Amino acid sequence: MLQAILTGQAKSSVLLGVAIGLFLYLLPSVLSFLKGQKRFWIILALNLPLTFVQSLVFQKFFPGLLVMQPGDIADTLRVGALANFGPGWLLLLYWALKPGDTDARLLAVQQTKFYDVAAGLPLILWFAYGALQLRAVLARDAAMMSAGTGGLFIWVQFFSLLAAACFDLLLVYLLVVRDRPVGKAKGILPRFFGFLGTFLGVGILQLPVAPLGLGMQIVAALLIGLGSLSSFLVLWRLGKSFSIMPEARKLVTGGPYAWARHPLYTVEMITIAGTALQFQAPWSWAVAAVVVVLLWIRSHYEEQVLAESFPEYSEYRARTKRFIPGVI
Repeated sequence: MLQAILTGQAKSSVLLGVAIGLFLYLLPSVLSFLKGQKRFWIILALNLPLTFVQSLVFQKFFPGLLVMQPGDIADTLRVGALANFGPGWLLLLYWALKPGDTDARLLAVQQTKFYDVAAGLPLILWFAYGALQLRAVLARDAAMMSAGTGGLFIWVQFFSLLAAACFDLLLVYLLVVRDRPVGKAKGILPRFFGFLGTFLGVGILQLPVAPLGLGMQIVAALLIGLGSLSSFLVLWRLGKSFSIMPEARKLVTGGPYAWARHPLYTVEMITIAGTALQFQAPWSWAVAAVVVVLLWIRSHYEEQVLAESFPEYSEYRARTKRFIPGVI
């Protein structure tokens, strides 16, 4: 598995599933830390070995619950759920949700630049992996172009995916150097939608493609290239104010942001439309629609934070459409 990840051959859907599962497993610790609870270190110490402990308890007292039929996916999911999210996990989650005394040191850590980078580390790795997965196709297309055997589609695909790779790498850079936030959305839902929308938005580029006619292949590649290049330019203008979670760093109202409040999401939808054309599965546009809905939800939470952090945001919002100038 590690070798597949290092070479960019691991499926994005698998990595996304692992990331979501790990996040849910550590959710009691995450919630306790975000609340700055004094009991955080105890919850973390109990949370980390929880799978091992719960497995031992079930094997000792309820061995029948861990019996699996070889190749039975339902049995595998059931046993995995018991081992990772059994009674012990539920009790830890309940304990983390209960009010308790806070530790000022934990709350102070959340205001540091180190914490901001650490919190963005999963997405830094995800974006870097997105660029890594595009490397093989870019190298193949470049070789064909250099040898004079690349047709029109190869040229269009190369520059389209090159723009997508540059966009991923710019995201990595900005996540490291961006300014610390001056305001954040409260609660777990804004963070959840922010992470999920971003993971799906990047992972959608690595889904398997369907055999298309040359014309449709070129249309899809052009949409991906146009959306990725536009996203790169908008993101470059946003600069150190860039956020994944609904956070406020600096109010940007110039450039593309003079035309729409969320131009980055608008051009990302172009990339999503181009990618949806390439899916092998019949639910391609349903997946694309889910990503668009997540973008809309994230924009709603972002605007709440911006309005709370910058008094002038209300006037800016009144005169500027959300996504498309003069339309919506």
